[in-house]
Parts: sequence; C-alpha cells; structure tokens
Amino acid sequence: MRMLATLALLVATSTVAMAEDAKVKLEYKFAVGDVIRSKVVHLSTVETKIKGTTQTAQSRSISTKNWKIQEVNADGDATFIHSVENIDMWQKVTDRPEQRYNSEKDEIPPAIYSEAAKSVGIPLAKITVDSMGRLVDREQLGGTPSSESQILPILPAEPIAVGAAWYSPDDITVRTGSGAQKHIKTRQVFRLKSVSGGIATISTETQILTPIDDPMLKVELIQKLTRGTIKFDIEAGRVASQQLDLDETIIGFQGETSVMNYLGRMTEELIQEAPAKVAAVPMAPKKLKEVPALPKTASKPVQEEVAEGKSWDKLIEGSAEPETFESNEPAAKVATKPERPRIEGVPTLADPATKPVEEEEELKLDAPEQE
Repeated sequence: MRMLATLALLVATSTVAMAEDAKVKLEYKFAVGDVIRSKVVHLSTVETKIKGTTQTAQSRSISTKNWKIQEVNADGDATFIHSVENIDMWQKVTDRPEQRYNSEKDEIPPAIYSEAAKSVGIPLAKITVDSMGRLVDREQLGGTPSSESQILPILPAEPIAVGAAWYSPDDITVRTGSGAQKHIKTRQVFRLKSVSGGIATISTETQILTPIDDPMLKVELIQKLTRGTIKFDIEAGRVASQQLDLDETIIGFQGETSVMNYLGRMTEELIQEAPAKVAAVPMAPKKLKEVPALPKTASKPVQEEVAEGKSWDKLIEGSAEPETFESNEPAAKVATKPERPRIEGVPTLADPATKPVEEEEELKLDAPEQE
C-alpha cells in the first residue's frame, strides 16, 4: 500500500511539473459579426501644489466600449468599428462646483463634456489589429482623433511558459518647456504569471528607457507610467478583464516648491450580455445645447484639499469628498517628496544619471526568465 501511495505521489508531482513547464499559445481570435462589449472605468486624483496653494482635481468616467468585427483575413488580422455606447462622467475641482454628465439621462451636457457627448453612439474609428494585438491600421470616422499607438495588450509571437516575459517597444513624442519636440523611448513589459481554468494571468508595466531630467517632460509622460494585471481568456482569444494602476509624484515642474501627486486607475471588464445597436456608418451627431462654463471662484491659498486618492468606491459613486486641514508650511521651503500610501510596485521614471541597460537575454522566449 505504501508503495502504491508513493507511486501516486510521484505521478501527481510529475503532472504538476509538466503543467508548469508546458508552453501556451496566446493569440487574439476574432470572427466576422462578433460584437465585443466591455465596461471601462477611469478614476484619477491629481493634487498639485504651486507657491503654497494646493488644488485637488478628481474625475471618474464609466463607459461602454463597442467593437463590431467587420473582416478577418487569412493571417488573423481583424478589422472592426470602434464606438462608445454610453458615458457617465463626473469631475470635482477644489473650490469649483461638481460637473456631471450621463449620456443616458442628461439631454444637455455641461460645456466641459460637450465634445465627449457628441462622440456617443456613432462610429469613431475603423481599426485593424493582428493576432498579437499590434495596430495595423486606423481610420478616423468621427470624434476626436486618438494618438494611442496600442489598442490591445500585446501578446507574444510564440508559445510561452509561465514566468516568461516579452516586450513591446514604443516611441513617444512630447514637448519640452520651450515647445521643442523630444522623442522618448519606452517599452511595455509583459510576463505570464499563471494559467488556471483557461485564464492566463499576465502582469504588465511601462518602462521609460530614455533618461529624463526635465520635470515638465515627466508631467507629459505621467499617464504612461502604468502597471497592472490582465486576465486573458485563452479559448475565446480575448481579454476578459484588466486593471492598470498609476501612482506618481513629480517635484519642481513649476518652480522648486511645486509638487504634483497623480493617482489613477483604469479597469476594463468584458460584458457578456446582448449588444446594443450602434450606427453602421458615420452620421452627424444630434445638436446638443451647451450651457456656459461655470465661473471660477477665488482659491483658498491657506487651506489644502487632500483627496482620499485610493477611495475608488467613493469615486465610482461620485461622492468622494476631500479632507480639509490647515497648512502652515512656508512657501519658500524647498519641497520634499511627501510620504503617502502608494500602490505597491508602481514603476518610477528612469534615473537620469543611469543609462538603462537593455536586457537582451530576456528577449529570447525559448529561454524563459524565472522570477
């Protein structure tokens, strides 16, 4: 009996090891007529302090994204029409009234959301991607043109094992304080963390490879510095859900004492219910009445409004209110990076004194890197 038990344990152990060493093929799968819908939530809290005056801006947007697959060629390249079915937006800035707009309830949008309102329910772009998720072609059909070079998380070209990493390089063009253009090299790092129940869990983070020593350039790049997790349905060949977080502090972007704290989160989740109807061809959006922007009220240089940045549930409900406390810090004091809770492991900008080292060995997928 003991010998049988020992053999059973050896077989079970061997099976687990084989599962861990096995490679899996990750690829997007599309079919003509598919309608892919997902709920997308963006949350952000931006706190800026300039010359002793602090301002906090909170925003939340919830939308339903709609992709209707029109064509899939022999290589797996898929062409689809991108549209947004609905939006629910909210914004609160220190000393200013809240701004809200829900496309399904409100007929008249505030001036700040007028352009977004015009983009609801119409085809916005005709996009082609390959089976790895790389952008092949984009044709703008309506709304504000997008400069995003990545539509989907990039998948590896070859089958990979758990622990293996792959990369997606990108060049970003930003403007310096003098107005000159500067090209910044970045790359997005992906790593297969696990495979369970047909779902591949993938970690992702963005790395800035070009050394940056200008705080204004860091402000331009701040929204790119995300890190998060992707859940990929292997059989369906599409993203089931993803969450990207951002937590950065920039000092000296407008004078030595200026500080910007940026906290953000984007979540996306696939919707399984029946799709809503979306126009098949571009059409003129209905004319919307606009209300004048509300006048700005005087700022309060004595008080600091500090948002509970990570109260995501409150932001989703649109009820987050900042705490208020008195600030006695002299304006002339050189700013130091404030100690505050951070999302663990968020990537930071490259040290300008250190030239980044390219990790050539990790590019070989046949020799997966183990953590």
